[in-house]
Amino acid sequence: MAPTNSSLPEELTPRSADLHPPLAEVQERLSARLPTQEEATTLRISTSLAVLSLTRVATDVTGRVVEVALLVLPGDRADALFTTSLTTKEWSAKR
Repeated sequence: MAPTNSSLPEELTPRSADLHPPLAEVQERLSARLPTQEEATTLRISTSLAVLSLTRVATDVTGRVVEVALLVLPGDRADALFTTSLTTKEWSAKR
């Protein structure tokens, strides 16, 4: 959430870093499976077409979960690229 008096995106990044501890871990699980009836209806696919299910959980250095996401994509038209770059002050100092 951005403060109402902040109009520029670059003003948000330092505020966010000051308010929240840095991320420590991101776990992503990708699996292929058949869709539920609700997923098939939402995606407008057959229940016999596989879907890719991605579950993402991010935790900060205090162990608090700060992000959870579940994505379900049709298996015949999905492409996934995962890039996670987590930089902490300790890691940067070692380099």
